[in-house]
Amino acid sequence: MEVSVDNTDASGLAGVERRRRRRAFHLLLASGSIMASLGVGWCVFFAWRGAWPVALVELALALLGVAVIAMARLRRARAASWVAFVGVTALLCFFSAFLDVPTAAIPRTSHVFLLVLALCAHHVFRAEKAWLRYGAVVLLLVLFAAFAAAPAAVPDRFAIGDEVRRVGIWVNLATVVLSFLVVMRLAESDIAGHRALHALRDALAHRRFELLYQPQVDAGGRIVGAEALLRWRDARRGVIHPDDFMQTAEETGFILPLGQWVLQAACRQLRAWQAEPALRHLRLSVNISALQLRQPDFVQQVGDALARAEVDPRQLTLELTESVLVDDMGDAVGKMRALHATGVRLSLDDFGTGYSSLSYLRELPFAEMKIDRAFTREVLRDGSAATITRNLLRLGRDLGVDVIAEGIEDAGQFALLREQGCGLFQGYLFGRPMDAQAFRRSVEQVP
Repeated sequence: MEVSVDNTDASGLAGVERRRRRRAFHLLLASGSIMASLGVGWCVFFAWRGAWPVALVELALALLGVAVIAMARLRRARAASWVAFVGVTALLCFFSAFLDVPTAAIPRTSHVFLLVLALCAHHVFRAEKAWLRYGAVVLLLVLFAAFAAAPAAVPDRFAIGDEVRRVGIWVNLATVVLSFLVVMRLAESDIAGHRALHALRDALAHRRFELLYQPQVDAGGRIVGAEALLRWRDARRGVIHPDDFMQTAEETGFILPLGQWVLQAACRQLRAWQAEPALRHLRLSVNISALQLRQPDFVQQVGDALARAEVDPRQLTLELTESVLVDDMGDAVGKMRALHATGVRLSLDDFGTGYSSLSYLRELPFAEMKIDRAFTREVLRDGSAATITRNLLRLGRDLGVDVIAEGIEDAGQFALLREQGCGLFQGYLFGRPMDAQAFRRSVEQVP
């Protein structure tokens, strides 16, 4: 039997993860593009004026922007964020100390960007350790105070002249104001996120989350498992699907206690099913998020949940999407092999939609893969989709991996995929998500 933290379309966590990565990717691309554009523009301006030292600093800013763009395209979001942060801080300090030298006529203004950078650091690095996150903010504030308190001085021959700095004051201050407005908008989003987080914590504390179960069947139509779908029952809003709260859970880190609750609830349900002859053969699968997998004690968490429920690890399946694995492949491989050694089954969800599924299947101990509904939905109308499903099924057989087709909604899809050799199916054709009692009745009714 299979359990995942998901919506009725089995795409909640996967969709959230894709949206989060897409947003981070676009933010990094935008930041890198701005840095590159500003750097090139000012580099040309100062080179035209013959201020080559300043032009070189601006060129460094442009190259830094290009590096951030390149790292973002290589899916190294965390590294790109730190490169941008450290690089911009170093350039601002150098610019404020040696090029934007305050005089009796014109004050220094470049250091004001350190305030904006401090606010950005507090927002961007909220997933880092507290000492690192707040340490970066404090460092930037100290640097700002040091430059703000510096007295007027006689600029050397490499410093920017007052005639340019007189205009630069207004450009810098206007940019800072606009930056503050953007950061304030982010802060408003954070406040809304904190409110949502409080509601999620309250829901978990008062047992308002529940798991529903959607049947999975074999080629003969017999129920061999189920996917459990997370729901939040709110007294005022009714049933809330993961699409409406999972992104907040991911961004605030609440996915960790919520995911642990799902894992423990799944194991308890497994234990209950083992007490009934009609259900004891079923397997159970839990969808795992990237944050969960990155936890150092994740393998121990799974083992503890299984031990407390006193269930066989071979009856638990952990579902992972490709997006969960790309952050730290080495760490993921080690944990997945450790889980496989205990008997826990591993499933690759949404197979065929990523760019490196074959490498994952080759390197990781997957026991199952799920054909994404994007292919099964069109299998009757699109010859290409039918060819893809046929090849995926053949690949699964060659690798010795179970293949399950999800999103089956009519008998024609079921018949064609069964004809192609698929042995496991899931979709509305066999049943919608239901509570544990209704699921038990549906198992008992199937001959």
